[in-house]
Amino acid sequence: MNWLQIRRALLAFCFLPGCMLAGCTPAVYENMSLAAADKAFTSAQADPEVAGKAPLEWKLAEAAQARAAKALRDGADKAEIDHLAYLAQQQTLLAVEIAALRRAEQDVEAAKAEHELLLRNVRSAEVERALALAREQAAEAEKARQQVAAQKKEADLVRQLAGEKAAEAEKAQQEVAAAGEKIRRLEEQLAALQGRLAERGLVITLGDMLFETGASALKADAQPTVERLAAFLNEYPARRVQIDGFTDNVGAEEYNVTLSIERAEAVRTALSNKGVALERVLIQGYGEAFPVATNDTEEGRRRNRRVEVIISDDQGVVPERNP
Repeated sequence: MNWLQIRRALLAFCFLPGCMLAGCTPAVYENMSLAAADKAFTSAQADPEVAGKAPLEWKLAEAAQARAAKALRDGADKAEIDHLAYLAQQQTLLAVEIAALRRAEQDVEAAKAEHELLLRNVRSAEVERALALAREQAAEAEKARQQVAAQKKEADLVRQLAGEKAAEAEKAQQEVAAAGEKIRRLEEQLAALQGRLAERGLVITLGDMLFETGASALKADAQPTVERLAAFLNEYPARRVQIDGFTDNVGAEEYNVTLSIERAEAVRTALSNKGVALERVLIQGYGEAFPVATNDTEEGRRRNRRVEVIISDDQGVVPERNP
């Protein structure tokens, strides 16, 4: 079997349909890509001139095949095994093609030497025919060499593209992992703030018990909540905050609106003292408007006396409150 026949046989095997590979691969393989790579490697190994004429490329093929087999033994995931098996298969093909290239180069040199010998020793018509044949053989050998060189170039390009794809896949995997970690941390922080999701976004409610009775000053008990909220906002500087104050319906309406504004302002000031820029925090006082419970009971009125902190999305947008 000549070099072109060996190369064609290897290429034909590498592109066999998966169902045919499944029928001819020993049962020991659990990965079809690795089975194909091993078959190509074994076929090339049977020809000693592959290792003899392309020793460096053959050592790389052996190393690549060993890495792929080790990945299977170590229980690596299928994508990694497929990738390593593909690289091993390509390296085996490259070794075969390099050996073929060097054999073709030897054929060219031999043909040239034969041509020169004929020119020195004979001048007959028979020799002219031999020279024509030698030139034809040299041309064919050169054509074969050029074909092998082109195939080597194509194999190098495929290997380069495979490496680039692997790098892209690794980068994408790292980005997904980083995004997952960011989401996990965000969920932990939001849980610590005891917020709830509403139409306007994440809402954190500061109850009446965190303020002095009938006043806007925050109690010391409110500091842990303020500190957690400030830490969150300082970590996510793109987010903004809308602070809305509310009261029950006891007392004059004007007084209730003023108190609700002052309580919202007290929270804004507390956040500013923790490093949150004032321009990121908007406030509004609604007085007794927008109750969340009835004002006919003490419990209902207590729930209505509150300050709501609405955290924006990543673009800093907080939707308007519906009437």
